[in-house]
Amino acid sequence: MLEARGRRGRPKGTGIDDSDRIARLAELLRIHPELRPTTAIRAMGIIDPSIVRRIRDKYKVHKRSTAQLSSSGTPIQPQRPRQPAVPVILAPRS
Repeated sequence: MLEARGRRGRPKGTGIDDSDRIARLAELLRIHPELRPTTAIRAMGIIDPSIVRRIRDKYKVHKRSTAQLSSSGTPIQPQRPRQPAVPVILAPRS
């Protein structure tokens, strides 16, 4: 029987549930869109750099996952770049 090899290095995640802090952060950023996430976290009264970093990183993942879903719950397809209406002709170099 094959043995599964253990992962090397530090395990991902802390196991700490920050869902209430992430929800408060998202609401604060919705109300004040001019704030950056780190500034908003500090405005919530969190000053420990480790906790600020952990919440900021979790918020980025949360933001990315909610941005990929549309209101119907299906993933949004990335748009293809538009082609110019008129072909661009470059002049030969002299």
